[in-house]
Amino acid sequence: MRIAILGAGSCFALNLARQLVDRGDEVFGISRSPMRPAPFTLGLEAEPLFRYERGHLVAGLPRVMGYLDSFRPDAVINFAALCEVGLSWNHALDYYETNLMSLVRLTNELAQRSWFKRFVQIGSSEVYGSVDRNVGENQVYNPSSPYAASKAAFDFHLQAIARHQSFPGVILMPSNGYCEGQTLNRIIPKTIIAALTGQKLKLQGGGVARKSYLHGDDISQAVKIVLDKGAIGEVYNVGPVEPISIRSVVGILAVALGKRFDEVAEVAPERTGQDSQYWLDSTKIKALGWKQTISLLDGLDRMITWVKKYPELLTMDQSYTHRS
Repeated sequence: MRIAILGAGSCFALNLARQLVDRGDEVFGISRSPMRPAPFTLGLEAEPLFRYERGHLVAGLPRVMGYLDSFRPDAVINFAALCEVGLSWNHALDYYETNLMSLVRLTNELAQRSWFKRFVQIGSSEVYGSVDRNVGENQVYNPSSPYAASKAAFDFHLQAIARHQSFPGVILMPSNGYCEGQTLNRIIPKTIIAALTGQKLKLQGGGVARKSYLHGDDISQAVKIVLDKGAIGEVYNVGPVEPISIRSVVGILAVALGKRFDEVAEVAPERTGQDSQYWLDSTKIKALGWKQTISLLDGLDRMITWVKKYPELLTMDQSYTHRS
């Protein structure tokens, strides 16, 4: 297959590209950002079946469509999004422009292309808000931040055009992902770096929020299954069986690196709009053949190995700057 990935600079998009290339697919990655350095690229910079170009969905849709018209992919997979929940409060317009309006414009263009066959939208479990049990795809959306609301709004649009205009779109709703190549402001790589450098990270709210961590390899397997077998207009949740508190994850990493919890973390105020628990029921996608293959403990061990393999990560900037 010929597959285009939008938002191709993220660790999850690159993980998927790696898996697709390994099975023989030709992949065109498009992102607003330049290709990141070697610790983040999974070797794709030297892969003949992978091409990467810069293109901005908001400010440069004609350029993106030019790439797609030239490549004529069988499927388009969209990871592109603004996704820093805390920053979405002060930049809500940018979040709606990127996560909703740019994708409405994109799908309008794709609907006019004769070569276009399939669109996979990578959603967010945050659209469900905080839950007290594992929830299925019929769970009422209850977003608690501009980020989650912007993601929810496009989900509704995509389902409407799939249902009433036969747009070939499907939504994969992954839980909290992590994998090698993840940006260093995220809790797992940030904890590992803190433990290895003798720093302390600020653990918002003490880390009591419970999240459902799933390795990028398992998310990519889910994307491939939905790409090949998912029903048009449907949503597919994918996550582990049980959630775990952020504090527990930090504790596991601390122990694995020979540190006490209080040596690597200190309590900080909770961020605005933090949900207490994300927990998905993955029964629907399991019926298509998906199963989790990487346990949290094995995945965290792989993350430690990744950081140790690239010692330059220990001195890289961990901050995140908002860009519209």
